Amino acid sequence: MRKFLVFLIFVLIVLAVADRGLHYAAESEIASRVEQQYEMTSEPEVTIGGFPFLTQAIGGEYAEIHIVTGAVVVDDVQLERVDVTARDVRAPIGDLLTEPSVVAGSADARVMLPYSELQKRLPEGIVIENENGSPRMSGDLALGQYSVPVSADLGVAVEEGTIVVTPSNIEVGQSQFGDLGLVEDLLALSVPVPEMPFGLRVTDIQAQPNGVEVSAEATEVVLVGENPQR
Repeated sequence: MRKFLVFLIFVLIVLAVADRGLHYAAESEIASRVEQQYEMTSEPEVTIGGFPFLTQAIGGEYAEIHIVTGAVVVDDVQLERVDVTARDVRAPIGDLLTEPSVVAGSADARVMLPYSELQKRLPEGIVIENENGSPRMSGDLALGQYSVPVSADLGVAVEEGTIVVTPSNIEVGQSQFGDLGLVEDLLALSVPVPEMPFGLRVTDIQAQPNGVEVSAEATEVVLVGENPQR
């Protein structure tokens, strides 16, 4: 009996080591393939959820795969980070380490658009900074032959495939205006929503202290394989 228990423990250790080894290899391979397929500047972080990994790998179905990228440039717009959670993922183990095909039944994501991408589309001299935890535009704005100091809060929304930035609580010099007409028009901004990686579709958008956070989702998402959704 003692020999059997020792043997059983040995087998369990071998299986655990094999499970973790294959788990790491699969995550690394998916990260490498995603980087190549979506022309990223660095490998994303990939985490395959669920334990044990072997039972999922044998069945070729995974409950969840989490992908976090670094900076990604799409349509000349730099996204600071794309954080994707893919669910009901199909990835046959026979293909995973050779010619992988990884398709998710659904995915949701948070995409961070840095304020630098909006700032470079604003009038010269206007910057977006974090003020007391909220973004605020400020700087010297050229109005005809004059340049005046202005500042304003900003709101963001998505309208028909366009990110719309609207200034509010505008201040010029020491005076505050609810609606300043020309200044408001000059500070307002519209940016076409870039084509998201993984075929993601924008569902919501929020102004955060460090950038615009875009919520997005998609179904039948090709993470790795033919005909990737860009």
